Amino acid sequence: MDTQTYLEDLSNEIFFEIFDYLHALDIFTAFASLNKRISSILQSIPLHVIVSIIHCRNQIDFLSSHLIFHAHQVISIRMSDTIRDDTSMISLLFNRHNFINLQFF
Repeated sequence: MDTQTYLEDLSNEIFFEIFDYLHALDIFTAFASLNKRISSILQSIPLHVIVSIIHCRNQIDFLSSHLIFHAHQVISIRMSDTIRDDTSMISLLFNRHNFINLQFF
């Protein structure tokens, strides 16, 4: 008897574990539009935002558009030193969203 298991067959708890290891950009890029169930799970997970120097502007634009509905889920933000020194990049992200659940790590 040959049975196949699909990604959608995984329990919610497994998805929570997987998402705990990923950054917000990776989660939205890979999982945001798969199906209603996974989209629903994405509504309840804590998010870690990491913006690297490579493709910084594209990352911030992408995250800003997706964080409209998820800003309350962001618990950490990490940026490279070069980006932190660029106030225009910082304002792109922080002027659009209130991150009310940020935690100190």
